[in-house]
Amino acid sequence: MAEFRIATPSRGLEWFRGGVRMLDRDPRGLLTVTLGLAVLNQIPALAGVFSPGWMALTVVLSLLGPTLAAGLLAAIDTADNGRPVRLAALFEGFRRPGVRGQLVQLGLLGMILGALAGLAVWRLMGKENIDILIRLMHQQTPDPALVQTIAVPFLKALLAGLTILFVLLAGMFFAVPRVMFQGRAALPAFVESLRACAVNVLPLTVYGLVFMAVAVAVGIALGILAAFLGLLGSVGLMVLRLIAMALGVIAMLVSSSANYLAWREIYGTASAANPEPPRSAVVV
Repeated sequence: MAEFRIATPSRGLEWFRGGVRMLDRDPRGLLTVTLGLAVLNQIPALAGVFSPGWMALTVVLSLLGPTLAAGLLAAIDTADNGRPVRLAALFEGFRRPGVRGQLVQLGLLGMILGALAGLAVWRLMGKENIDILIRLMHQQTPDPALVQTIAVPFLKALLAGLTILFVLLAGMFFAVPRVMFQGRAALPAFVESLRACAVNVLPLTVYGLVFMAVAVAVGIALGILAAFLGLLGSVGLMVLRLIAMALGVIAMLVSSSANYLAWREIYGTASAANPEPPRSAVVV
Protein backbone atom coordinates (compact mmCIF):
# COMPACT_ATOMS: atom_id res chain seq x y z
CA MET A 1 0.00 0.00 0.00
CA ALA A 2 1.39 3.38 -0.98
CA GLU A 3 0.08 6.67 0.33
CA PHE A 4 0.48 9.88 -1.59
CA ARG A 5 -1.09 13.32 -1.65
CA ILE A 6 -3.19 15.14 -4.22
CA ALA A 7 -1.81 18.57 -5.07
CA THR A 8 -3.86 21.47 -6.40
CA PRO A 9 -3.18 22.57 -10.01
CA SER A 10 -1.46 25.77 -8.86
CA ARG A 11 1.25 23.72 -7.16
CA GLY A 12 2.70 22.96 -10.59
CA LEU A 13 3.66 26.60 -10.94
CA GLU A 14 5.15 26.56 -7.44
CA TRP A 15 7.28 23.53 -8.28
CA PHE A 16 8.73 25.42 -11.22
CA ARG A 17 9.33 28.54 -9.13
CA GLY A 18 10.89 26.44 -6.39
CA GLY A 19 13.14 24.79 -8.95
CA VAL A 20 14.39 28.20 -10.04
CA ARG A 21 14.83 29.38 -6.44
CA MET A 22 16.88 26.27 -5.66
CA LEU A 23 19.72 27.93 -7.57
CA ASP A 24 20.08 30.35 -4.65
CA ARG A 25 20.83 27.57 -2.15
CA ASP A 26 24.30 26.65 -3.43
CA PRO A 27 24.69 27.81 -7.04
CA ARG A 28 28.33 26.79 -7.44
CA GLY A 29 27.88 23.32 -5.96
CA LEU A 30 24.61 22.52 -7.71
CA LEU A 31 25.76 23.79 -11.09
CA THR A 32 29.02 21.83 -10.76
CA VAL A 33 27.15 18.59 -10.08
CA THR A 34 24.69 19.27 -12.92
CA LEU A 35 27.53 20.10 -15.31
CA GLY A 36 29.24 16.86 -14.30
CA LEU A 37 26.10 14.91 -15.20
CA ALA A 38 25.80 16.76 -18.52
CA VAL A 39 29.42 15.94 -19.37
CA LEU A 40 28.91 12.25 -18.57
CA ASN A 41 25.88 12.18 -20.86
CA GLN A 42 28.04 13.46 -23.73
CA ILE A 43 30.74 10.80 -23.39
CA PRO A 44 29.19 8.36 -25.92
CA ALA A 45 29.39 11.04 -28.64
CA LEU A 46 33.19 11.02 -28.30
CA ALA A 47 33.24 7.49 -29.71
CA GLY A 48 31.39 8.56 -32.87
CA VAL A 49 27.63 8.36 -33.32
CA PHE A 50 26.33 4.85 -34.16
CA SER A 51 29.80 3.33 -33.72
CA PRO A 52 30.15 0.15 -31.58
CA GLY A 53 31.76 2.26 -28.83
CA TRP A 54 28.90 4.75 -28.97
CA MET A 55 26.32 1.97 -28.65
CA ALA A 56 28.15 0.30 -25.75
CA LEU A 57 28.58 3.56 -23.84
CA THR A 58 24.95 4.51 -24.50
CA VAL A 59 23.78 1.20 -23.04
CA VAL A 60 25.95 1.70 -19.94
CA LEU A 61 24.75 5.26 -19.39
CA SER A 62 21.14 4.23 -19.93
CA LEU A 63 21.52 1.50 -17.33
CA LEU A 64 23.15 3.91 -14.86
CA GLY A 65 20.96 6.90 -15.77
CA PRO A 66 18.59 6.66 -12.78
CA THR A 67 21.56 6.21 -10.42
CA LEU A 68 23.20 9.38 -11.71
CA ALA A 69 19.87 11.23 -11.67
CA ALA A 70 19.45 10.15 -8.05
CA GLY A 71 22.88 11.65 -7.34
CA LEU A 72 21.72 15.01 -8.67
CA LEU A 73 18.60 14.75 -6.48
CA ALA A 74 20.86 13.98 -3.51
CA ALA A 75 22.86 17.13 -4.26
CA ILE A 76 19.63 19.14 -4.39
CA ASP A 77 18.51 17.65 -1.08
CA THR A 78 21.89 18.54 0.43
CA ALA A 79 21.53 22.16 -0.69
CA ASP A 80 17.92 22.23 0.48
CA ASN A 81 19.13 21.27 3.96
CA GLY A 82 21.65 24.12 3.96
CA ARG A 83 24.75 21.95 3.59
CA PRO A 84 27.52 22.58 1.02
CA VAL A 85 27.26 20.52 -2.15
CA ARG A 86 30.26 18.58 -3.43
CA LEU A 87 30.76 16.97 -6.84
CA ALA A 88 30.91 13.58 -5.10
CA ALA A 89 27.17 13.89 -4.45
CA LEU A 90 26.60 12.92 -8.08
CA PHE A 91 27.73 9.39 -7.21
CA GLU A 92 25.76 9.12 -3.96
CA GLY A 93 23.48 6.49 -5.49
CA PHE A 94 26.45 4.20 -6.07
CA ARG A 95 27.51 4.43 -2.42
CA ARG A 96 24.26 3.04 -1.01
CA PRO A 97 24.32 -0.76 -1.49
CA GLY A 98 20.60 -1.41 -1.07
CA VAL A 99 19.60 1.57 -3.17
CA ARG A 100 22.20 1.05 -5.89
CA GLY A 101 20.76 -2.25 -7.09
CA GLN A 102 17.21 -0.88 -7.23
CA LEU A 103 18.31 2.19 -9.21
CA VAL A 104 20.09 -0.05 -11.72
CA GLN A 105 16.86 -2.05 -12.02
CA LEU A 106 15.07 1.19 -12.86
CA GLY A 107 17.67 1.76 -15.56
CA LEU A 108 17.05 -1.73 -16.94
CA LEU A 109 13.30 -1.10 -16.91
CA GLY A 110 13.86 2.15 -18.78
CA MET A 111 15.97 0.35 -21.39
CA ILE A 112 13.25 -2.27 -21.87
CA LEU A 113 10.56 0.36 -22.38
CA GLY A 114 12.85 2.33 -24.68
CA ALA A 115 13.44 -0.82 -26.73
CA LEU A 116 9.68 -1.42 -26.87
CA ALA A 117 9.20 2.12 -28.17
CA GLY A 118 11.80 1.51 -30.87
CA LEU A 119 10.24 -1.84 -31.78
CA ALA A 120 6.78 -0.27 -32.01
CA VAL A 121 8.10 2.42 -34.36
CA TRP A 122 9.86 -0.19 -36.49
CA ARG A 123 6.81 -2.46 -36.76
CA LEU A 124 4.36 0.34 -37.53
CA MET A 125 6.63 2.08 -40.02
CA GLY A 126 8.16 -0.93 -41.74
CA LYS A 127 11.61 -1.05 -43.30
CA GLU A 128 10.45 0.40 -46.61
CA ASN A 129 8.86 3.46 -45.01
CA ILE A 130 11.87 3.98 -42.76
CA ASP A 131 14.11 3.97 -45.84
CA ILE A 132 11.82 6.57 -47.42
CA LEU A 133 12.00 8.68 -44.25
CA ILE A 134 15.80 8.58 -44.33
CA ARG A 135 15.75 9.67 -47.98
CA LEU A 136 13.43 12.56 -47.13
CA MET A 137 15.76 13.69 -44.36
CA HIS A 138 18.55 14.08 -46.90
CA GLN A 139 16.44 16.03 -49.40
CA GLN A 140 16.57 19.81 -49.34
CA THR A 141 13.04 19.91 -50.76
CA PRO A 142 11.02 16.84 -49.62
CA ASP A 143 9.16 14.98 -52.36
CA PRO A 144 5.41 15.51 -51.69
CA ALA A 145 4.57 12.05 -53.05
CA LEU A 146 6.99 10.37 -50.64
CA VAL A 147 5.72 12.49 -47.74
CA GLN A 148 2.16 11.39 -48.50
CA THR A 149 3.30 7.76 -48.69
CA ILE A 150 4.69 7.65 -45.17
CA ALA A 151 2.36 10.18 -43.51
CA VAL A 152 -0.10 7.70 -41.96
CA PRO A 153 2.39 5.04 -40.78
CA PHE A 154 4.67 7.79 -39.49
CA LEU A 155 1.89 9.34 -37.38
CA LYS A 156 0.89 5.92 -36.02
CA ALA A 157 4.49 5.09 -35.14
CA LEU A 158 5.00 8.52 -33.58
CA LEU A 159 1.89 8.16 -31.42
CA ALA A 160 2.87 4.67 -30.25
CA GLY A 161 6.44 5.69 -29.48
CA LEU A 162 5.43 8.82 -27.60
CA THR A 163 2.85 6.88 -25.57
CA ILE A 164 5.44 4.38 -24.38
CA LEU A 165 7.96 7.13 -23.64
CA PHE A 166 5.29 9.05 -21.72
CA VAL A 167 4.69 5.97 -19.55
CA LEU A 168 8.46 5.75 -19.01
CA LEU A 169 8.70 9.40 -17.99
CA ALA A 170 5.72 9.21 -15.63
CA GLY A 171 7.00 6.01 -14.05
CA MET A 172 10.46 7.43 -13.45
CA PHE A 173 9.27 10.83 -12.20
CA PHE A 174 8.57 9.74 -8.63
CA ALA A 175 10.27 6.33 -8.74
CA VAL A 176 13.85 7.65 -8.71
CA PRO A 177 13.43 9.85 -5.59
CA ARG A 178 11.34 7.18 -3.87
CA VAL A 179 14.06 4.58 -4.36
CA MET A 180 16.82 7.03 -3.44
CA PHE A 181 15.29 8.64 -0.37
CA GLN A 182 12.72 6.11 0.82
CA GLY A 183 14.37 2.81 -0.11
CA ARG A 184 11.40 1.62 -2.19
CA ALA A 185 11.90 -1.33 -4.53
CA ALA A 186 12.23 -0.41 -8.21
CA LEU A 187 9.17 -2.01 -9.80
CA PRO A 188 6.65 -1.04 -7.07
CA ALA A 189 8.05 2.50 -7.08
CA PHE A 190 7.61 2.70 -10.87
CA VAL A 191 4.01 1.47 -10.76
CA GLU A 192 3.14 3.74 -7.83
CA SER A 193 4.68 6.69 -9.68
CA LEU A 194 2.33 6.04 -12.60
CA ARG A 195 -0.63 6.15 -10.22
CA ALA A 196 0.57 9.28 -8.46
CA CYS A 197 1.14 11.04 -11.79
CA ALA A 198 -2.35 10.04 -12.96
CA VAL A 199 -3.97 11.43 -9.83
CA ASN A 200 -1.85 14.59 -9.94
CA VAL A 201 -2.13 15.10 -13.70
CA LEU A 202 -3.39 18.70 -13.33
CA PRO A 203 -0.45 20.17 -11.35
CA LEU A 204 2.00 18.17 -13.47
CA THR A 205 0.36 19.53 -16.62
CA VAL A 206 0.61 23.08 -15.28
CA TYR A 207 4.28 22.51 -14.49
CA GLY A 208 4.93 21.08 -17.95
CA LEU A 209 3.17 23.96 -19.71
CA VAL A 210 5.06 26.57 -17.69
CA PHE A 211 8.36 24.85 -18.38
CA MET A 212 7.62 24.64 -22.12
CA ALA A 213 6.49 28.28 -22.24
CA VAL A 214 9.73 29.42 -20.64
CA ALA A 215 11.73 27.15 -22.96
CA VAL A 216 10.00 28.63 -26.02
CA ALA A 217 10.64 32.18 -24.78
CA VAL A 218 14.32 31.37 -24.19
CA GLY A 219 14.51 29.74 -27.61
CA ILE A 220 13.12 32.86 -29.27
CA ALA A 221 15.62 35.01 -27.37
CA LEU A 222 18.44 32.69 -28.48
CA GLY A 223 17.25 32.98 -32.07
CA ILE A 224 17.39 36.76 -31.89
CA LEU A 225 20.80 36.62 -30.22
CA ALA A 226 22.03 34.21 -32.90
CA ALA A 227 21.21 36.77 -35.59
CA PHE A 228 23.54 39.28 -33.92
CA LEU A 229 26.27 36.80 -32.99
CA GLY A 230 26.23 35.49 -36.55
CA LEU A 231 27.81 38.78 -37.58
CA LEU A 232 30.89 37.78 -35.57
CA GLY A 233 31.48 34.63 -37.60
CA SER A 234 33.04 31.61 -35.89
CA VAL A 235 33.61 33.51 -32.64
CA GLY A 236 29.93 34.41 -32.44
CA LEU A 237 28.96 30.79 -33.13
CA MET A 238 31.23 29.60 -30.32
CA VAL A 239 29.71 32.11 -27.89
CA LEU A 240 26.21 31.02 -28.92
CA ARG A 241 27.06 27.37 -28.30
CA LEU A 242 28.47 28.16 -24.86
CA ILE A 243 25.33 30.11 -23.96
CA ALA A 244 23.11 27.26 -25.18
CA MET A 245 25.14 24.74 -23.14
CA ALA A 246 24.90 26.90 -20.00
CA LEU A 247 21.14 27.26 -20.43
CA GLY A 248 20.87 23.51 -20.92
CA VAL A 249 22.65 22.85 -17.63
CA ILE A 250 20.42 25.35 -15.83
CA ALA A 251 17.30 23.77 -17.36
CA MET A 252 18.45 20.34 -16.17
CA LEU A 253 18.97 21.64 -12.64
CA VAL A 254 15.62 23.47 -12.54
CA SER A 255 13.70 20.44 -13.81
CA SER A 256 15.44 18.10 -11.35
CA SER A 257 14.78 20.53 -8.49
CA ALA A 258 11.11 20.74 -9.47
CA ASN A 259 11.02 16.92 -9.56
CA TYR A 260 12.49 16.84 -6.05
CA LEU A 261 9.98 19.40 -4.74
CA ALA A 262 7.04 17.60 -6.35
CA TRP A 263 8.11 14.29 -4.81
CA ARG A 264 8.61 15.91 -1.40
CA GLU A 265 5.09 17.30 -1.48
CA ILE A 266 3.33 14.29 -2.95
CA TYR A 267 5.06 11.54 -0.99
CA GLY A 268 6.50 13.23 2.08
CA THR A 269 9.50 15.32 2.94
CA ALA A 270 13.13 14.54 2.27
CA SER A 271 14.14 17.86 3.74
CA ALA A 272 13.37 18.82 7.30
CA ALA A 273 14.15 22.40 6.33
CA ASN A 274 11.07 22.76 4.15
CA PRO A 275 8.29 20.34 5.13
CA GLU A 276 5.02 20.70 3.23
CA PRO A 277 1.66 20.59 5.04
CA PRO A 278 -0.21 17.37 4.26
CA ARG A 279 -2.97 17.55 1.71
CA SER A 280 -5.65 14.97 1.02
CA ALA A 281 -4.07 11.55 1.00
CA VAL A 282 -4.88 8.66 -1.28
CA VAL A 283 -4.08 5.05 -0.44
CA VAL A 284 -3.62 2.78 -3.46
